[in-house]
Amino acid sequence: MTTMNPAIATQRDERIDLRVSAELKTLLARAASLAGMSVSSFLVSAASDRAKEILAEHEVITLTPQAWNVFLAALDGDDPPAHRLKEAAQNYLKRRQGDGT
Repeated sequence: MTTMNPAIATQRDERIDLRVSAELKTLLARAASLAGMSVSSFLVSAASDRAKEILAEHEVITLTPQAWNVFLAALDGDDPPAHRLKEAAQNYLKRRQGDGT
């Protein structure tokens, strides 16, 4: 029994056209068949899963317990932010506002 990936369950309004070799097409068709899915659903599911993995690798920071304690201590510290840090934060906010985000 296969479970439906949420990326597949939503309405599909957009289209992506791909050109692949005959060997890759056969490979994808075999894998999709074994997964009990159409090739299209298989590709959407696999691409969605991989995209989420890549984004998580770039957006999530994993700390060791020791590094976490150092981070928390820095947050709890009484030291005021350095001038360069304040400037960097202001520049970041200006860029974000310029992007409309």
